[in-house]
Amino acid sequence: MTVRRAGALVTTALTALLASSVAHADPTKDQCIDANARAQDLRREGKLGAARAELGVCTARSCPKAVRSDCIKRLDELETAQPTIAFEVKDATGGDVMSVKVTVDGALLAPSLAGTAIPLDPGPHTVTLEANGLAADTRTIVITEGQKGRRERVVLGAPPASVSPPASGPALSGTTNDHRQGWGTQRIAGVVTGGVGVAGLAFGGVLGALTLAAKSKQVSDCESATVCANPGGAQTDHSRGETDGTLATVGFIAGGALVAAGAVLFFTGQSSTDHPAGAGLLVLPTAGPGGGGMLLRAEF
Repeated sequence: MTVRRAGALVTTALTALLASSVAHADPTKDQCIDANARAQDLRREGKLGAARAELGVCTARSCPKAVRSDCIKRLDELETAQPTIAFEVKDATGGDVMSVKVTVDGALLAPSLAGTAIPLDPGPHTVTLEANGLAADTRTIVITEGQKGRRERVVLGAPPASVSPPASGPALSGTTNDHRQGWGTQRIAGVVTGGVGVAGLAFGGVLGALTLAAKSKQVSDCESATVCANPGGAQTDHSRGETDGTLATVGFIAGGALVAAGAVLFFTGQSSTDHPAGAGLLVLPTAGPGGGGMLLRAEF
């Protein structure tokens, strides 16, 4: 070995040693104070991981005693506040997944999970977990300050959840239409006919009541042929009473006939399970300033 080559090797060794000494040199007083200040700012911003790194600088023995004591206290508080999370990763069969890469907010957090809790800063994070041969899982989680050992279960390569189609067919058992299922066409026609008849009877009853009221009004207007305080009103009441009486008679006759016909159709009709549920007749009484009536609604 030549002298020149030996000198080059010595020079290289000394340079490396000097660089190593500088890299691991104890921080100065100013560096300690600056690290403490930066750690406090980072703590207020919720960047607990970066704050811990700064506090690791100002806890060195070369730092002033007051600064070092303050940094040690802050570091203890930070350890309590720092949340941690552990990922439990399974495949679609429930087996453990090895070699899972974890990326948080676009930055690599761990190249492979070791089953231990990982420190994270508090707040929302977008986490992506990846493993060879399985579909990656990306989710948003919110970490709470002081939350230790949170367990997050992740299934990689899980099949998408199937959506069942809406049920179709006849109404479910127990609905209000069950009692109408199985009616044949003739029975339904009988119900409709009978319902119209009931409406006719109700119409006749209303007009009958109006006829009686008109007759009573006529008597009050003119007690007799010789004693008549309101001849014009009495004549009007008489005409109205005749009209209402005629219509009432027609309503009673037609209504009774339709009710009878509906009863015959219903009781002689055959049931049919093929007829859709929901057929029937709804009859509702109505009243208004000018009289009363019936509301008829059929469902098929």
